[in-house]
Amino acid sequence: MQGVAEGVNDYVGGISRLQTIVGLRSDYNFLANTLKSYVELRLQPAEDKYYVIELINDPRGYTSITQTDIDTTNPNDAPHYHTVTTTTTNAFRFSLQFARRIGPFTGRFGIKESTGGVGLDTSLLKDRFELRQDLFGFGEEIQPRYRVQIGYEFVRHLWLLGGVDYVFSDKRDYFMGLQLRFTDEDLKTILPFSGGATAAAK
Repeated sequence: MQGVAEGVNDYVGGISRLQTIVGLRSDYNFLANTLKSYVELRLQPAEDKYYVIELINDPRGYTSITQTDIDTTNPNDAPHYHTVTTTTTNAFRFSLQFARRIGPFTGRFGIKESTGGVGLDTSLLKDRFELRQDLFGFGEEIQPRYRVQIGYEFVRHLWLLGGVDYVFSDKRDYFMGLQLRFTDEDLKTILPFSGGATAAAK
């Protein structure tokens, strides 16, 4: 019974240490003249690791490339050739990544905007400044998509962001945005009336 009790206590303790961090973000892409929106949920069981889930609304859509190899006996065609079909839809993109932090550096890997991807973040100034780099789009682009951005928390919970997308592509674009990032506990300070509403409900 003691072992069971200790196991339950460890499980409950792990749940109580789990931080839930929410991010609401919008970016303006200058050359594409579009507004891109993100909803991010970060599940952080420890200071040095977390799992991140993102839902992204990108007006440029999601592009997939399909290559079809064809063998034919038609004398008017080559005996073997392939066709490449590019399809763009308005589907939402999503991310699902695992992140591990060592000192000021955080490595990420998993799915980034519906494709395989990796990332490296550098956090400075007591984590109020971030340099984020992402390499993804494998299989979607002829060459992987590289994006770099900087962010600064100029007001508590509010981040100013800017960077370059498609760095090595002819679709290179520049963006600037804002992100509201908070934990469950921070929500009470962001909405000061919530404490009074909770008290009134009791």
